[in-house]
Amino acid sequence: MPQKVKNEPYTPSQGDIKQILQEVQGTPYEVPITLVCYGMRRSEICALQPSDINGDMVHINKALVLDENKNWVVKTTKTTESTRDIIIPIEAAEKIKKQGYVYKGHPGCINTHLERAERKLGIPHFSLHKLRHYFASEMSALGVPEADILKMGGWETDHVMKSVYRHSMIEKEEKAKREVAEKFQKTIFS
Repeated sequence: MPQKVKNEPYTPSQGDIKQILQEVQGTPYEVPITLVCYGMRRSEICALQPSDINGDMVHINKALVLDENKNWVVKTTKTTESTRDIIIPIEAAEKIKKQGYVYKGHPGCINTHLERAERKLGIPHFSLHKLRHYFASEMSALGVPEADILKMGGWETDHVMKSVYRHSMIEKEEKAKREVAEKFQKTIFS
């Protein structure tokens, strides 16, 4: 019998991310896709309110999920570690404040729009969730300590991050968080 080959899903490159972000610019999906690139889960983005943002600091403390009756409801974050503060590009924060919301559509439409952009750009398909993988990888490549990457992404244990994302995250002080976020922002928007 031939040896089984593990099917590894495509992980986007920095170039892919830049193209996607340019493609979604000015659409209702610009803010949510940008926020996923900063380690947020789709459920956290869909529950996020402008009042959760102070300058470029986002306080993540809730998620939009399906309940047992298949109704969308806002609940607390997935784990206590998922409740966290992160830094986002000031441009995204200002856009949210100006429009008065983060995202108004159905959560699944974010995924659908990403898939359309991938097809249009000729980029191999990857899921929205792969942008969290990309985030963890980039943070690791920037030399962010594993414990800090864990905190920034809201991962509960390093086991999850190492086995699923193969990296870790977050800064202990706001100043350190800001420096990392600025480095990451430059890789995407320059």
